[in-house]
Amino acid sequence: MLYFENAKECIESLSGSVDRSSPESEFYYKLSQMIPNKVDVDTLVLAFKIILQEEEREGKNIVPYIAIIYYPIRKFVSNEFAHEFRKKYNALVLGLTQEDLPDVDYGYNEVYKDVIDISNKDRNEVLAALYNASTPIGMGFAQYNPMTWTKEIASMYFEQYGKLDSDGVITINWIMGRPLNIKFENNLVYVAGYNNDNELGLAQRAISTCPNVIKKQKI
Repeated sequence: MLYFENAKECIESLSGSVDRSSPESEFYYKLSQMIPNKVDVDTLVLAFKIILQEEEREGKNIVPYIAIIYYPIRKFVSNEFAHEFRKKYNALVLGLTQEDLPDVDYGYNEVYKDVIDISNKDRNEVLAALYNASTPIGMGFAQYNPMTWTKEIASMYFEQYGKLDSDGVITINWIMGRPLNIKFENNLVYVAGYNNDNELGLAQRAISTCPNVIKKQKI
């Protein structure tokens, strides 16, 4: 079982990283008083669910930070704990119907840190995979659409919005409330922003689910 060590102390420290008079600061302080100093994923998710319900009953506005709770938590825990927490928090607290990534691994070619060469992938498959793996944050919930994208939908998106800028780059920041924060340049896709907004290493895992394309050689 995965555990968050020094959880009480770490979460209480979050209340001092923002304005102590703000609702967010008070929220984290209350949460820190509800949990033991060593907590598993399920207990932590339950604690968040209870305190968010209490905040709502008191008429407090939780929208500004309800979907960004994952970010401060992940800096204290292992990648494994962060992944499991994000998945269960999204499902049980935010009610997101997000499916797990397909259980396949076609690999990926990372030429620099968070820069993936997709010359052996279908660009439309890559965008669809990245879109499906992302989840809305903050005010993005207002535009969120749970529909799963296919490569055909991604192709239509590129046709309508995939315009090259003066540097020959296609930049995609948000789609339907989901943060992508990626850049396509020739056969490269830059994913540092995507991983920061979603989950560390998620872009690489999503891209690895895209089949490799065998390109015909010209005779």
